[in-house]
Amino acid sequence: MTLVDDIAKVIRTSARTLPKVEILQNDFEEIKHNEVYISNEMWHCPGLRKIHLEVAKTKHLDVLHCVFFPDPRYNLPIFGADIIATPSVVTAAIVDISPISGADYIYDKIKIISDNFTFNEPRPLPEWADIFSPYMKFQRIREQIEQVHFYQVVMEYLIVYCDAVIAAEQGSPLTTEQRKQDQIRYSIQQRKNPKTLAVLSNWFDKEWAESYIDNILFCVPV
Repeated sequence: MTLVDDIAKVIRTSARTLPKVEILQNDFEEIKHNEVYISNEMWHCPGLRKIHLEVAKTKHLDVLHCVFFPDPRYNLPIFGADIIATPSVVTAAIVDISPISGADYIYDKIKIISDNFTFNEPRPLPEWADIFSPYMKFQRIREQIEQVHFYQVVMEYLIVYCDAVIAAEQGSPLTTEQRKQDQIRYSIQQRKNPKTLAVLSNWFDKEWAESYIDNILFCVPV
């Protein structure tokens, strides 16, 4: 098992145990192209309009991408995680609970978890990444023990996050609109990551990659 497989398993388990969770059908459940294999699993439940787990594998690269997108009617932030791993090193491991207006309450617990874990090779954030919280973990990982620590951060963040989903209630139309705009900005900023477009364009083509990014990876609330 790899870190991607381990994290995918804990995300999958967390999603499936949420109350009234249902599978979201999608047209990209399995993508096979040359030596690239991509799987996309999606769910939704009260409080979350879309939970998306993508795992992509090639001969020399494992990739995980996950976002828990809230239903804007509920006062919830955004959970996200990404991993890019070669056979010898995890070049990028990212996890965050990204802020949405009114959802600051969650950071009292997240800060405690974040403070318990530090990594040897933190990576700087790109300019577009002003959508993340101060408790985002973004690092390169070379040692097995740090893979274990990253797994623990993801698991503990998910426990807090899923508890918040279970307890969440709908807000007023005014706050719903603000949360909707915050989610739109989150997706727009994520789409600015040139590496995502470059990798997918190399695997497929630019037109396909742009559509996949906009409609599958970083869709906006309707």
